[in-house]
Amino acid sequence: MQWPDDIPGYFRYWGKARPGKIHHGDEYHLLVWHCLDVAACAHQMVKENRYGVTDTLIALGFSDEEGARWFSWLAATHDIGKFARGFQGLASCGNGVLVAPLAGKKYYCRHDSLGYFLWHRLSESWLEDDTGLLPACSERDAQEYLDAMDIWMQISTGHHGIPPEIKEHEGHLAFDPSDMAAAHAFIAALNELFGFTHWPECWKDAEWQKSLKQHSWQLAGAVTLADWLGSDNTRFPWSGRPVALAGYWAQALNNAQAAVSAIPPASAVSKYPGFLPMFPFLRQPTPLQQYAATLDICAPGPQLMVLEDVTGAGKTEAAMILAHRMMSAGKGRGLYVGLPTMATANAMYARLAEAYRALFEIGQRPSLVLAHGGRQMSMQFRDSVWHSEQRAPEHYTADEPGAGSECSAWFADSRKKALLAEVGVGTLDQLLMAVMPFCHQSLRLLGMRDKILLLDEVHAYDGYMVRLLEGLLFFHAAQGGSVIILSATLHYALRERLLAAFAAGAGFVQPQPSPQAGYPWFTRLTSAALEEKKLDTRKAVARHVSVGWFSCVDEGIALIYRAAAAGESVCWIRNTVDDAIAVYRRLLDEGVIPADNLLLFHSRFAFADRLNIENQALHQFGKASSAQLRRGKVLIATQVIEQSLDIDVDNMLTDLAPVDLLIQRAGRLQRHIRTARGDLKIPLPGDNPPPQADDRAQPVLHVLAPEWQPEPHPGWLGEALRGTGYVYADHVCLWRTQRLLRELSAIRMPDDARRLVEGVYGEDEPVPPGLERNADEALGLQLSQRAAAKNNLLVRDRGYDRSASDYMWDDAKDISTRLSEEGVEVFLAYPDGESGLRPYADEGEFSWEMSRLQVRETWWKKHSRQFALPPQEALAAFRTTMRRHTAQVLLVSEASNTGYYSAQYGLVGNEG
Repeated sequence: MQWPDDIPGYFRYWGKARPGKIHHGDEYHLLVWHCLDVAACAHQMVKENRYGVTDTLIALGFSDEEGARWFSWLAATHDIGKFARGFQGLASCGNGVLVAPLAGKKYYCRHDSLGYFLWHRLSESWLEDDTGLLPACSERDAQEYLDAMDIWMQISTGHHGIPPEIKEHEGHLAFDPSDMAAAHAFIAALNELFGFTHWPECWKDAEWQKSLKQHSWQLAGAVTLADWLGSDNTRFPWSGRPVALAGYWAQALNNAQAAVSAIPPASAVSKYPGFLPMFPFLRQPTPLQQYAATLDICAPGPQLMVLEDVTGAGKTEAAMILAHRMMSAGKGRGLYVGLPTMATANAMYARLAEAYRALFEIGQRPSLVLAHGGRQMSMQFRDSVWHSEQRAPEHYTADEPGAGSECSAWFADSRKKALLAEVGVGTLDQLLMAVMPFCHQSLRLLGMRDKILLLDEVHAYDGYMVRLLEGLLFFHAAQGGSVIILSATLHYALRERLLAAFAAGAGFVQPQPSPQAGYPWFTRLTSAALEEKKLDTRKAVARHVSVGWFSCVDEGIALIYRAAAAGESVCWIRNTVDDAIAVYRRLLDEGVIPADNLLLFHSRFAFADRLNIENQALHQFGKASSAQLRRGKVLIATQVIEQSLDIDVDNMLTDLAPVDLLIQRAGRLQRHIRTARGDLKIPLPGDNPPPQADDRAQPVLHVLAPEWQPEPHPGWLGEALRGTGYVYADHVCLWRTQRLLRELSAIRMPDDARRLVEGVYGEDEPVPPGLERNADEALGLQLSQRAAAKNNLLVRDRGYDRSASDYMWDDAKDISTRLSEEGVEVFLAYPDGESGLRPYADEGEFSWEMSRLQVRETWWKKHSRQFALPPQEALAAFRTTMRRHTAQVLLVSEASNTGYYSAQYGLVGNEG
């Protein structure tokens, strides 16, 4: 096939090519056609105001039609880096009608950055010689317009998830002058096609450019999404034939309507009818829920609400009531619930699956997505994904099969798109990644826009994550989003930081929260004012847990034996895995309690075993457990049960820990109302809360702690809690916890909540002389954590630009949403043949994931020599196949359930 000699040069470049691969249409897709495909998707997104793109453009001064045409022009330039002859040499196609490879032209730099480099070369030529690339303007205004265009072109060419950068050497090696001429001609043709014939006057204004930078994050995400949609070969069949741009554009617009329709349409939010449709079990709302249902939410702009109340007070339901009311009032179109762990996220997903539909009108199909790293292993999530071949019923009500937790496969097929769903449940990490230099963070920000964020268990985060959370609040408030924060207790300094961060993002006057907060406490920050209010507590959840003390492991063992002999259930939460294993092994060896009555639960189990143990713990100690199931049962665990498991034991032992964590642990002690034997007392119809009292003995939290030392020395924790001193490095916090609980002799909630938290975390609390060095080290650690987090946060006002982060975007794989010792991913495997490996777990397509566990890097280095490891060739092949390039494989044997790993003990070290 030969083309006329006068055909424009930009037709002689391919944009998509997969020789030998199955695809629709011709052998390759011309670059100009792919660019127009993506432009058509961008145009359709503006027409439908998908993810608020139209609203963003209107905020920048565009009318609807102007915005659609300009955003189309912008998206059409996204792949101009592919005009590089170095890129074109990656595939051989076209039978001589396309440009031929040139000697010396290499592809050392990705095409997104090549596009940004090309734009700078072309714009420099326009500035010097008025080449016709851009509309004419005065010489005085030209540079100001180019400054605006630089922001726009970073949005466009940065469509692969990170802002582009100019690499001079690589750029010159990639482009031939004829390539630049072809790109120039293509951009000039786009100017004519989309009517870019004059400069908007406002583009010169410095304040407008600042506003564009602030909005650039969402626009960059929208261009990325348009590129994904425009790359769908089933919607846009490949074409290698040149036709008039206007003719192809009309065809692309038709295709784009179908492509954009693949994104499930936004569901209509229902009017708030009261809490019963969402929570029919709430016969009588708690004081917190009643306040949430009647609070005036009419203040304009974003709002931050902080709900502090005891465990069981219905904080989640209160937050959902607030979220529904705000969505009904047009203050949000969706919801994301962020939690500290995958386990808590899974549990919340199960709860919301039955309730979230009430947020939307009957007949709508809102998407609910689980968003965290292990979500593909959640059977409930996998079962909830509906596929396009499953025809949707015309009317969909809550009692129809499958209505419980449905989500769109479109959102489920990529974690990067998960936040685009209307309702999301996942870890806080998924949100934090939106404000850090992670790939495709702009797509996450786009998904967050117009969502109400519900953040639970906020007290569980360290200084590093708290600083990242402040950055998240700043970004979300700046884009007009509201946030609801839930916590058992927040100390004053933390509440102050969170309020300040949100106020700064929203442009509010910096608030001054009361240092004398009551409890339960409701805080709300709006454009009008900071409001704070003390609430009542539901009497059924008010708690009085006595505190007892023991100072050695022998005493703890004796307590367990007494409880088990009395037919009572008991749990000991130890602060390290090794300490938990040691106690469990001792109980087994001494044989006083039958082995079937003992259960060990910690983090060094393979995922499959961990799920089995979790289910067993819920079966024996959960709300529905009977007296027969619970009788004499003993659970030895670590912090894994602090937040995620709804268990209820008759007796609780715990190692000394910071006071807020002890409050959490005490929440697992006699959690539900039972008879003296241990059977659950069922409330009578109409009773909320149930009037019955618990018939068991007064709950006592037994705490392993050193003998009390009013003037502690640096080694005051002693040998029994040596591991505790490593896990909780702030020993002053531990000492203050012991001091306060000795003074109070009990944990009384809500009466003592504020005194306990402020007495431990208050910045004015005294430090004993013997722990001053530790206090200085703990403060230094906290400051360094906050500094590290600050360095990893994006600077919003710098816009979608490499300079927005002090961290190198290309190295973002080395940063994390959590500051902890580097972890090692370990997969358990059986040897299979000479060099093959077979996963430890037999779980179908997820067998390898279910065979995985995580350990600290220092722990692995210390203990790995005692383990059987595969040959290096087998390990290398495994890493390549699994795309886990730093993973380790540990060989286990089917012949025995002993050794360094078993389903009973988990992974043990030398001291095990």
